Amino acid sequence: MGRADDDTLESASPGTVGPADETVALPGEDEAAAMGDGYEAPAPERAGEYVVGSAIAQGGFGVVYRGAHAAHGAPVAIKVMHAELAAHPDLIARFEREVEAMRRVRHPNVVEVLDVGRLEDGRPYLVMELLDGTDVERLLRARGRLPPEEALALLEPLCSALEAAHAQAIVHRDIKPSNVFVCSERAGGRVVLLDFGVAKLLDAPGPSLTTSRQIVGSPSSMSPEQLMSRPVDARADIYALGALTYMMLTGEPPFSGTSFVVLRQLHLFASPPRPSARARVSQSLDGVVLQALSKAPAERQRSVGEFLAGVRAAIAAPGARGPGGGAARRSAVGVYVEVQADPGALDEADAALLDDLESILPFALDELARAGFAAAVEAGTTALVTADRPLDPARDEAARRGALQAALSLKWRLDARGGRDPRVHVRFCVHVGELVAGADGALTGGDLLALAAWVPEGAAEGVFASPAVLDGLGIAAQPAPMSRRSSAMLRVIEADRRPTQSTK
Repeated sequence: MGRADDDTLESASPGTVGPADETVALPGEDEAAAMGDGYEAPAPERAGEYVVGSAIAQGGFGVVYRGAHAAHGAPVAIKVMHAELAAHPDLIARFEREVEAMRRVRHPNVVEVLDVGRLEDGRPYLVMELLDGTDVERLLRARGRLPPEEALALLEPLCSALEAAHAQAIVHRDIKPSNVFVCSERAGGRVVLLDFGVAKLLDAPGPSLTTSRQIVGSPSSMSPEQLMSRPVDARADIYALGALTYMMLTGEPPFSGTSFVVLRQLHLFASPPRPSARARVSQSLDGVVLQALSKAPAERQRSVGEFLAGVRAAIAAPGARGPGGGAARRSAVGVYVEVQADPGALDEADAALLDDLESILPFALDELARAGFAAAVEAGTTALVTADRPLDPARDEAARRGALQAALSLKWRLDARGGRDPRVHVRFCVHVGELVAGADGALTGGDLLALAAWVPEGAAEGVFASPAVLDGLGIAAQPAPMSRRSSAMLRVIEADRRPTQSTK
């Protein structure tokens, strides 16, 4: 069964996008004006030899109906383009390109095209087999994540379908959980690749159906070259395949964001956490998945077959069924506390300054310990405390929000403390990352311990947080002064109501 939401995301246009794992459209002004008022024609009664039934899916490009052959009653899925889009030759060409791609890739793990035509009102339609089962997106929503062996069982037929597409010079460009369908056991448990609506036919004559201003695909799994509107080949699908495998193994996408802008920056510049830091999977899988997610196409596996062979070998490796020997890795939320004095103030320090300077950090550490944080690093007037980061998305959001609230509350209480010396300043930095511990539990590494990489430069005081901490929390922030790089801390705008108590 095909999907209805097979659309183009246009990078140069303003607007907002839907859920991060959806293929969405942000039309430019000319295109939006041409599409009219969004009138939707009534559901057709017939599509060629098929009787049209109830709608089972709807998206920006069209509606998918349940249908049946008028003569022998065989059930089918019928995809009909929206009426307001059917007047656009370029969109008709895209629809025809989808049909051509699906018909060219004759494979048991690609949805089968049964018929194509036009309704009496001119709308094109596509008749496909009707599948019984669920997609991987719903499967992960229900299961959380999959054991590596189950993930491999889904990858085997999916990669076979992709290899067949690549052999026909077709790049899918939209590999994601909702486009991988798992048929029910009564339907044979078959895995089916759906939706070739934004597929690229590398050998197609004539101009491309997208312009240099357009980005096609789904933001949660788009390759960097797609995001930058550069030419793509089969390695764009390998990147998306790496993102899909990451999601199946960990239950989370490699990058999380509620807007296209955030996701674009993460896919272009950030390194995803190791899968073994997000879930109890073997570290032998880390290298295979992260290679597929390389920013440069040349650094990824050369083919889908090479990627699949790497996954097979990693799962078959000694100790692959456990979390991996040696160092233990875990994801954590970190709060960095730094107490500073004005330049030169310590040269002739008086008792009031020293008392204030020396009392702040112990108080802060005690309060953060009450909030569930444990000291990871303590040196002089600075310290890093951490708490495990939950895998569950709702609990993860609560943990990030709780860390920010703890830092803000402490900052407000310290600002109102009795005997405050104006020469003493405090800042808190909140970040999420990986911690590595040895067999004795002592921390030995991880990006959270690399303070120079994420703590902002300068002596500005306040509460700072990384984009990964702030994502989805609805908390206002602004760029930190003297930040090291584009992924540096943001200063949290302290708009929440401050606690009434004040003490130290």
